[in-house]
Amino acid sequence: MIAMNRQTPTLSVSSFEEFLEFEIHSQVRHEFVDGNLFVMAGGTDRHDHIANAFRAHLFFAAQKQQFRVHGSDMLIRTPDEIGYYPDAFIVTDSSLDTPRVKRQPIIIIEVLSDSTEAIDRGEKLHNYRTIPSLEQYILLNQNNVIADVYSRNKDGTWQHQILEEKSVLQLSSIGFSLPLAVLYENLPAVSS
Repeated sequence: MIAMNRQTPTLSVSSFEEFLEFEIHSQVRHEFVDGNLFVMAGGTDRHDHIANAFRAHLFFAAQKQQFRVHGSDMLIRTPDEIGYYPDAFIVTDSSLDTPRVKRQPIIIIEVLSDSTEAIDRGEKLHNYRTIPSLEQYILLNQNNVIADVYSRNKDGTWQHQILEEKSVLQLSSIGFSLPLAVLYENLPAVSS
C-alpha cells in the first residue's frame, strides 16, 4: 500500500530489519511504509489524555484476563512489512512478538488529529485490516465524543459503526465495555 497523504519521507531503507536498526538509534520515532521512514507527528494534550484514559481503563481489566495493553512506544508489524506505533492496542497472543515489535493485535486504537486523520482513516485502515488477528480498529475523535469502530465479522468482512456521546464502546473479544464519554472526562480545553 502506498503511503497516502504523507510528507516527504525522512529516509528509505531496504527491509523492516534495517528500519528497526535505524529506529534503535534515532532520537525521533518513525513509521515505516513501503520502504520509507516517516517522522511521527507530535500530539496534543487532548490526544494524549484520551489515549491514556483508554489504556488506563483497559490496564486494570487486563490484570484479570489474558491480554496485554500497549501504547505508542510499541511497534506493530503488518503482514506487508509495514510498521506503525498506534496510540493503543491489545494483544492476546504474543507467540510472534519481540520486546519491541508486536504482530498479532486484536484491537487497535488511534486518536484522530488534524494532521493524521486522513492517514488513520485511509492508509492505516487499509493496512491494519490485513492483520489476520485484528478484530476491531477504533478511531477516537479528539475534539468531539465520537468513535468510528470497524469490526471484523466472522465471515471476514468488516462492519463500520459510529458511536456518539451516550454510546457504550464494546470490545467483545475481551469481554470489556466502557461508556464512550468516560474517555473524554476532564479533557483539557481546546486551545486556540
